[in-house]
Amino acid sequence: MKPNTEVIPFAEVLKTVEKAFKLVEMLAEKPMTFTEMVSKAKSNKATIHRFLSTFDQLGYITKDHQEKYYLSQQWLQIAQKASDNLDLNSIARPYLQSIAEKVNESTFLAQFVGDQVLYVEKMESQSAARIVLGVGKHAPLYCVASGKLYLAHLTEKQLDSYFLRNKLEAHTENTITSRTQLIVELEKVRKNGYAIDREEWEKGLKGIAFPIYNARNELAGALCVAGLSYRFDDEVMEKAIILGKHATKDLSLRLGFINKGEL
Repeated sequence: MKPNTEVIPFAEVLKTVEKAFKLVEMLAEKPMTFTEMVSKAKSNKATIHRFLSTFDQLGYITKDHQEKYYLSQQWLQIAQKASDNLDLNSIARPYLQSIAEKVNESTFLAQFVGDQVLYVEKMESQSAARIVLGVGKHAPLYCVASGKLYLAHLTEKQLDSYFLRNKLEAHTENTITSRTQLIVELEKVRKNGYAIDREEWEKGLKGIAFPIYNARNELAGALCVAGLSYRFDDEVMEKAIILGKHATKDLSLRLGFINKGEL
């Protein structure tokens, strides 16, 4: 049997997404029965049922004893995370600036989207030779320092799921492409409280990352220091470790984190 290769027009996809979010907005106003939603949304029963089934499977809606649907607490968690991220960007900026000036290397604030790292803030090094890595850039979790931090916080089951979804492809000769070796590396990250990228994503680029926690004791992001390998020697690394640990401890406390020890 040949696979279904039919491509759905973008306009149709956009229309479907719009309908789904209108349904969410309706439920945000008040709990509603299936019949009430069909009537108010002016959509057919099959479409509403499909949306509700999907939201239910993902844990985004709940139904009470009166057969009324309402939004689950997952939406509150999403809103809280969005709030944390907005606050984190502004709070982290002075720390990024201070460390960039003291070690004369670029600093970044990294957050996590799916199986990728997203760099959301950057402070430039004052050196003439700088790394070309801008805000909005994505990177694979397994081969950058901030991504290793994220993986080090996953449960064994979550890690298994990650490995099923992702192939550990080589980006440089230093990239860890063995699951066993990466797990050993993650143990080091948990022990040290920080992660290192040894030219594993881009040749000639080294980096180190430190965890930032929020009020729910969750990993909210990472503070990263990165530079060209020939310049990022042991002395710079040691200085970055001292400054990075101090900064992220302070950042985490400002976000409401209750310290329970390293990783």
